[in-house]
Amino acid sequence: MIRYLLLALIALFFVTGGLWQPHDPDAVNILARHAGASSQHILGTDHLGRDLFSRILAGGWRTGCVIFAVASIGFLVGSILGTTAAILGGWRESILLRACEFFIMVPTLIVALTAAALFGLSPLSAGVALGLAGIGPHSLLAHSLSKRVLGQPFILAAQSLGVSPARMITRHLLPNTLPLMLTYVGNQAGLAIVAYAALAFIGLGADPSKPDWGSMLFEYRVFIFDHPMLMIWPGIAIAITVSVLNWTFDNSEMDQKRRRHI
Repeated sequence: MIRYLLLALIALFFVTGGLWQPHDPDAVNILARHAGASSQHILGTDHLGRDLFSRILAGGWRTGCVIFAVASIGFLVGSILGTTAAILGGWRESILLRACEFFIMVPTLIVALTAAALFGLSPLSAGVALGLAGIGPHSLLAHSLSKRVLGQPFILAAQSLGVSPARMITRHLLPNTLPLMLTYVGNQAGLAIVAYAALAFIGLGADPSKPDWGSMLFEYRVFIFDHPMLMIWPGIAIAITVSVLNWTFDNSEMDQKRRRHI
């Protein structure tokens, strides 16, 4: 229960960052540069007098958009391709699997860097690029899970009773594969956060005025000794988000395995 509460709090943090910030995250106030934590600036200000908490909030919203895009593309396309290949079988299965394996051949970071160079780095372009790169692993997982379920006695019994393919898929196949697929998507979300932060840190095609957690780490790296909190806060945001996602979905997978054994 605690892990789901933490996950809900992070989701609320992301949504809040898209709807409201206590200050304009891009508002410059040189007179207030490097101000310490106060009631007006909860986490203080940076070298340009910008409110650090507002920038963390805005960066959280942009990170949340990346997670949503990556999860949606990988889950939807991967589940459809993998499940379809398992159901069709034969040469059509082989063709679909070879197409899915193509996405695995190209490293994820290369796909993301290419998209950033061509279209500029934004939550949309990064999310689409990382989502496309994740189609292959999602598809192969969906195919493996579907093949295992299709060989179970209850599936064979349903087929012998004349259950229609559509009903068999919706009533028997998908309910047994989608929970594990969702768990896998949640685990991959942490990798997407780190990948997006790395792209923003590199700054290829990025707009430096946009407060991404990775770009904040790059911008504030020169103050690591004089004002280390400027780098520590976005680093903590990345670490907490990734840790909560991994902890939540790793334990969710363990719960599902325990229920199956029971």
